[in-house]
Amino acid sequence: SSSSFRPELPAGGAGLRMASTVTEKGGQKQQAKEEEEQIELPTNENSEQLLRIRHSAAHVMAMAVQRLWPDAQVTIGPWIDNGFFYDFDLGGKTFEEEDLKAIKKEMQSIIKKNYPITKEVVDRAEAKRRILELNEPYKLELLDAIPEGEEVTIYHIGDEWWDLCAGPHVEKTRDVGPKAFDIERTSGAYWRGDESKAMLQRVYGTAWENPQQLKAYKKMVEEAKKRDHRKLGQELDLFSVQESAGGGLVFWHPKGGRMRAVIENFWKDLHVQQGYELVYSPHIANVELWKQSGHFEFYKDGMFDQMEVEEEQYQIKPMNCPFHVLI
Repeated sequence: SSSSFRPELPAGGAGLRMASTVTEKGGQKQQAKEEEEQIELPTNENSEQLLRIRHSAAHVMAMAVQRLWPDAQVTIGPWIDNGFFYDFDLGGKTFEEEDLKAIKKEMQSIIKKNYPITKEVVDRAEAKRRILELNEPYKLELLDAIPEGEEVTIYHIGDEWWDLCAGPHVEKTRDVGPKAFDIERTSGAYWRGDESKAMLQRVYGTAWENPQQLKAYKKMVEEAKKRDHRKLGQELDLFSVQESAGGGLVFWHPKGGRMRAVIENFWKDLHVQQGYELVYSPHIANVELWKQSGHFEFYKDGMFDQMEVEEEQYQIKPMNCPFHVLI
């Protein structure tokens, strides 16, 4: 029954990622007696060294890409939760799987050379001169976005490559472990997130403090794939997404419908036990209601277009609160 349904929550503190890896003693794999140890994966928030590694890995990747494709233009390359990415303008080219392998190989070559990573403070005019010399229009736009009076800094990798950057970074490329990073995937991304601007190629990577952490992360990712709701939904015949009806629209099959009903009943029962009351409201309302509540003015760019019903304009509800106020 729904009253017996109790979801189990994972133990451990928020933001901590736990994964298992096999301990290897003395460099020899213990095939017969593998010891499982828990590795607590660090985060950008609790390890500044990890943040520096990821930021520097992004720069190393950009340098590798411009070595392999000299006409590629770089844009931004920040660290993110599990690694880093960089956006490139390739003049219409898209990266393939073989390209990602080539990028990783070139990155390893740069890392093993152990180039120094150095910071240089320049004035705005000098930064602009260098950018124009390289013909890097995206860098010029980024330079223009730096507020007047704020320090303009450049980070160099050896004497070969540099980028506008506020840091921080590691001291040498070897600080990005050659076996502690990986190139994961590529995707398209509009410059500045604006679909009217150029479509760029975004390359994602992951980087860690040591190979053991990378191995643990990869294992965690594989385990997560096994539990991916899209994968399980298909395998267990719970639901399907019918593209002919529209992208992202879910059709619940009988098994999934029963499972959904159990969860919904649990949710409703728990709320009632805690003193909440249930109400139901329409899916659409006259657009004037949303104008009165202020939702239309603030959220209209993210709302569906209005529809005409009996010569009046109706709006699919973006949220429930105005209905509850009316009740």
